[in-house]
Amino acid sequence: MPAYSPGFRSLDVERDGLELAVEGEIPAWLSGSLVRNGPAMFEVGGRRVEHWFDGLAMLHKFRFADGDVVYSNRFLRTDTFEKAVEEGTLSNQFATSGGYLDRLRSFVGKPTDNANVNVAKLDGEYVALTETSRRVRFDPETLSARGDLVYEDDLTGHHVTAHLQHDREAGKTVGYMTEFGRRNRYHVYGVPDDRPERVPLASVEVERPAYLHSFALTPRYVVLVEPPYVVNPFRFFLPGGGFIDHFRWRPERGTRFLVFDRSSGERVAEPTTNPFFFFHTVNAFESGDEIVVDLVAYDDATIVEDLFMASVEGGSAGASRDAEPFPGASEGVLTRLRVPTDGGEIGRRASYRGIELPRVAPSARTRPYRYAYGQATGRRGENGLVKVDVETGTSREWWEEAKYAGEPIFVADPAAEEGASDEDRGVVLAPVLDVETERSLLLVLDSETFAERARAHVPHHIPFGFHGEFFPEITS
Repeated sequence: MPAYSPGFRSLDVERDGLELAVEGEIPAWLSGSLVRNGPAMFEVGGRRVEHWFDGLAMLHKFRFADGDVVYSNRFLRTDTFEKAVEEGTLSNQFATSGGYLDRLRSFVGKPTDNANVNVAKLDGEYVALTETSRRVRFDPETLSARGDLVYEDDLTGHHVTAHLQHDREAGKTVGYMTEFGRRNRYHVYGVPDDRPERVPLASVEVERPAYLHSFALTPRYVVLVEPPYVVNPFRFFLPGGGFIDHFRWRPERGTRFLVFDRSSGERVAEPTTNPFFFFHTVNAFESGDEIVVDLVAYDDATIVEDLFMASVEGGSAGASRDAEPFPGASEGVLTRLRVPTDGGEIGRRASYRGIELPRVAPSARTRPYRYAYGQATGRRGENGLVKVDVETGTSREWWEEAKYAGEPIFVADPAAEEGASDEDRGVVLAPVLDVETERSLLLVLDSETFAERARAHVPHHIPFGFHGEFFPEITS
């Protein structure tokens, strides 16, 4: 098995308020909670799930106060979880599917609520997110599930982003969804901070919907980046395969940028460039008549296949640190695209090869910025962390033998001055799996120098997860 195989091993331990042993010194100003989401049960009814994205959701909370770290974790006990545990069945996931009737129910009834991708705060509620329309509320203190967050509107979406974007200046969270049917549409909407309502912002009909995972936002525009990884929705009802199995790579279509004016909802541009695939945008901002979009690009959609369990578990027995780096051969490239709003060609420039799970400082979102943080994937036998200066292309990295790092999240020092300096005045928090001890730790880096400040040791492994957020107000 590959060296990183503990990251795909189920975790059956739940903790509540465990104080972690800390090496080094965590800054006293760091107060609040990092809440992370990801899969933690990979077997249901004696069978392995088909894809990494299909494991049952678990929340992990690291609470900081006075230099100490207290850890809690809990499975998200939703309808899908209870059915999986009690009946031994799992269907209608990203790749793990049931029969025809199960798929039909997921479209006309309730889709999966295995919300294992991300977390957010909406309408004063803390919610776990996946790529269906079901947002699962959870208690920030106990991490227990509290049912769905429900909106009273007529917006219909079958595939929904788990990467909502909050615009602090506008006081609004923006998202989008794809509606499948005889007429397929992308819908863009906003949720005001002061009321539980989804307000339509834009809508467009498409012949073949693409797999969209995230999007770009600026003060004036919403940009849907549409790779040529598309589906005929009627294929969803054919025998065999899960949701993602029905998508096809069609490079002749190119990658299209659908640019919408946020105030009017009008589509102001839709330029196309050479084909590429992506999961995550990094940031976007306006520059004259252009929109600058930074994202992690792949040559094609092979990365989706790389993350099937059969692929990540490949490798010979006894494989060690000379094995292929997780998640396989596909390496994302931090790429800057200049998208014209008044005609012309899209400009494209690569900044850093071997990066995923990118983040920026919250204060940098939707505006010109300098630093991107991410998981560095370019070495065999371990994953690292990287801070990229997107203006100069230079980088700082953290690596350690036999360690696999996850998504880094920047937390600003409250004493940092407003302005460019607040992008890297603080700390970076990231989960790390030690494959030799088969235990995890939470790493605390100085965000400016990228030097290690501390690490908090978890007494068990944490399976490879996806995304999280730091909530300064969660202090218990």
